[in-house]
This record gives sequence, C-alpha cells and structure tokens, in this order.
Amino acid sequence: MLHRGENSQRLLTTVLFTDIVGSTERAAALGDRRWKDLVARHHAIVRRELRRFHGRELDTAGDGFFASFDRPAQAIECATAVIDDLRPLDLQIRAAIHMGEVEVMGDKVGGITVHVASRALALAAPGEILVTRTVREVAAGADVTFSDRGVHEFKGVPEEWDIYAVEWQRRAVPVAGTTGPGAEPAARRRPRWRTVVGAAVLGGALTAVAASALLAPGTGTPPPVPQPDSAVSIDPATGGVAAVVPAGDTPTGITIADDTAWVLSQGDKVLTGIPVAGGSPRTVGLSGPPTGIAAGDGSVWITFGYGATDQGSGMVLWLSAANPKQSDRIPTGNGVNAIALGEGGVWVTNGVANTLTKIDPVTRSEVKTVAVGDKPVAVAVGEGSVWVANDLSRTIWRLDTATLGKGSEISLRDSPTAIALGFGRLWVTSSVGGTVVVIDVSTNGLVETIPLGLEPRGIAAGPDAVWVACGRGALVRIDPVSRTTSRMIELPGPAEGVAVSGTDVWVTVQR
Repeated sequence: MLHRGENSQRLLTTVLFTDIVGSTERAAALGDRRWKDLVARHHAIVRRELRRFHGRELDTAGDGFFASFDRPAQAIECATAVIDDLRPLDLQIRAAIHMGEVEVMGDKVGGITVHVASRALALAAPGEILVTRTVREVAAGADVTFSDRGVHEFKGVPEEWDIYAVEWQRRAVPVAGTTGPGAEPAARRRPRWRTVVGAAVLGGALTAVAASALLAPGTGTPPPVPQPDSAVSIDPATGGVAAVVPAGDTPTGITIADDTAWVLSQGDKVLTGIPVAGGSPRTVGLSGPPTGIAAGDGSVWITFGYGATDQGSGMVLWLSAANPKQSDRIPTGNGVNAIALGEGGVWVTNGVANTLTKIDPVTRSEVKTVAVGDKPVAVAVGEGSVWVANDLSRTIWRLDTATLGKGSEISLRDSPTAIALGFGRLWVTSSVGGTVVVIDVSTNGLVETIPLGLEPRGIAAGPDAVWVACGRGALVRIDPVSRTTSRMIELPGPAEGVAVSGTDVWVTVQR
C-alpha cells in the first residue's frame, strides 16, 4: 500500500528497475533499424504489464525502466510477466525490486530506496529478478518462492543487504520458427482478425460456437484490418470493422464528444482527434504521459499523474476541442488519474492522495476535494451521484454531486479496473477477477457477476449494449437485459479503452 509520510514529499512505495541484457551486442548484430523495432516491442510489453499490475512508469532510459508499485507482489508479478513475454523475442532483461521510503523531488524520485534497487540490479543475472529482504518479508504471504543470493554491500549505501532471487514457473518458449524480433509472446499470439458470434460463457471463459467472415457493408470487399497501436471503429450491428486509424505508441484512454473520438497515446505523449464521420485525424503533442481523458461541451480534459508533466507535478489540462492551441492547466499534485465530466463538474481522482476533486468546467478552478477509498482508479458520474472505484480497498464509493458527501460504500470481491453507468446499472470491470460486476443504482445492490476471463479493462455503455475492452485482445458485447455476451470481436493486441456515442463504437488496440 502506498502511504504519504509525515513529510508530504516522502512516500512509502516499491520500486522496480529493469534493463535489457547485452543490448550493445544485440544492437550491433541487428543493425539500427531492427534494433529500434525490437526495443519498441520491449517498451510496449513493459508498459502493458505495468498497466496490468498497476505500476507507474517513473523513468525510461534507453533500454531500462524505473517504475513504482503500491505492493511488492505487484512488482514481482509484473517483472515475471515481462520476462516471460520477452522470451519469444529472444530478448532477456534483469530486474531488481526494493521497498522503502522515496523522496519526491519535482518530477523525480530518489533516496536510499532507489539507490538500493539500482545497485541490486547490477547483481542480477540474465532473466533473474532480485529482491531485498524487505520485499521478501512483505511478499511472504503472496505465494512467492525465493532463493538466497547472499549478503552484499553497495557502494554509497550504508549497511549490508540480504538479497534473494524470485523463483517461478517459467512459460514455455514457442516452437522453432515462431520467435524473432517480429514475433508476439506465445500466450498472446492470435489470428490477425476474426469475428466470433454467438459466444457463450462457460466456466468463466468465452467459448465461440459459431464464426463468420465479414465484408465491409455494401462493398463486397474485406473490411479494414485492425492493427496494433490504433483506434478501431466497430459497427455495433454486425461487429464488422468500419475504420482503423493509427493512434500513436500505446493508445490508452478514448472518449467521444463533438463528433470526434479523442484518443490518448501514452508512449509518444500524443492526443489524436478522429472525426467519427470520416476525415483526417489531427494530433496534439502533450507534455508528459497522460493518465485519463474526458470530453464534452467543446472541451477536452486530460489528467497527467505522478511526476508526469514538464512542470514536475500532476495536473489537469483543458483544451478547446475546436482549437487545441487554446489550453489551461489546473495544478492538482502528483497522482491524478481517472476523470469524468457531467452533472456540472469535472471529477478527478488521485490514486496517491486517495481523493476526489471537483473542478468547475467554466472557471476551470478547483471547487472541492474530499477523501475516498484506497487507491481510486476509475470515476463515473450520473444519477445525481459520483461513483469512485477503489483498487486496494476493493470498494465503490457513491458521493452526492452537490455536497460530495459519501452516500454509500459497496464492497467488491475483486479489485475494480473501470466503471460505466447505463441502463440503471453501474458496470464494474475487474482485470484481476476476470469479471464484470453489475450493480443496481437504485438500491446499490449486486445484480450479477458476469465471468468473462480475457482480462476486462475499459467499459462503456451505449444505447443498446455494454462494451468491454479486454487485455487479452478482445472487444465483448454484453446485452444489458439478459446480461449475457452476444458477440466477441477478437483484436490483434490488448484492448485498453472503449467509447460509445450513438451508433459509434471505438476501441483502442495496443501492440
């Protein structure tokens, strides 16, 4: 769990360092272009697993990553997943993890904790994850096995340090002919495009019972083919692909307003505006990796979280939809992530401070900030309430939009990932549980838990269906009345965000 210390500039957290083994030699053997492509695949995989295990990218230097987590077990699971995912690419990394207080200095973090993790990284063998005794003791209940790597002294760091290696069952490497710089991790490789209809839920997983190839409506020609790092428009009536638009490196959040689909790209820090009726997209460069987006009434609102802006502090950025050069910044402090617009306010959560802030959309100034649950990750507004999903406390908080007073708290079995309002229900995804939980907004009572598997992430409610973007490369349609899945559209990469407006359904697809 992430805590603020007595000094607001010191945080208790878990830090992870990684770097690619033998990068200089590989670069020389592959050549600049092929090496650049391979590093881009590496970065995409690391960032995907950081999001999956709720890590925060703090820095990227060439072929290494520096990230933080609220819990050591999350960092360990992230590192093991990255190592396994990279093996089909014939690429190895080493990793090191330590837990302790860090000092926040603008957009940087430092202190003994960072130095210890960095020094431990130098001891790691290829494909090895090293941790300190602190991590081993805190993660002891997380069903993780460790082997002793001895006691070490680190230059410039006091005391001696007990170091341990993480042991885990490593994923099998694909058969010959499926590896190389362009190959996908075996567990995630799938056909480039297929639409499955009549899907049924069996034992918590979607099973295809029928399949058909689709043609572009009225053309007799194959539809556009979804690509990684793109925004894909889906015809909700047929499940066919209407459009595929490149959306930068690692597209994440997406929203639709003013006849435009607005897409965030975390990797190359770009906002892309796509006219939903057709036309040329436009892009806007951003000052740091964005964490959330909302749009409406001629405005686009973007959050920049923990140490993620050129000003060295979290903020909310306002842009004019008609002229994005017109902008305004609302400072918020590090940690802002999810954002929603409606009911007379802009609603922003902070996953570090554990707060919800209301911003006046006209004056673009803070109205009020209140405490919410432990690590809020998603927010929705409607039905006279603001709904906040809290990851670590596994709760949904319902607050009054006028007073921000807490009306109710709903406990969940699994940590929530995203939420959406529609059809008199609150729809809650859980990547960890592989489920969509349905809550009646009139009673705050649980209606049903829908088992999906597929690592559900983003969710949006449209006029006649609920759509779920899944990390295992799928977009799922849920009938809001029967609460069954009626269609699964398979995608060539992890689906992160989904947005619906009228007859338009858009989903972001990552590499």
